[in-house]
Amino acid sequence: MGSILNTPIEEDIFSLEDVEFEIKKLTNGKARDIEGYQTKIFKIGRSICIPHIHMLLNLAIKQGFPKPWNQSLIVPIFKS
Repeated sequence: MGSILNTPIEEDIFSLEDVEFEIKKLTNGKARDIEGYQTKIFKIGRSICIPHIHMLLNLAIKQGFPKPWNQSLIVPIFKS
């Protein structure tokens, strides 16, 4: 019985180069995501992260996005 991580994807929508290009474009020092991760984590661990992000994105396109990916956190910032 194979795991979902070993499931072959017939056609990749995103290439490894696409993922790497977008990670390089991320700006440093900006807001964290809903889980508290900052962009520098992806930039520092780029060589390790890219294959996994590539696989997850293509798997999500093929099988549907997980519900938490459709959620957002909105924080109001009041100004005087």
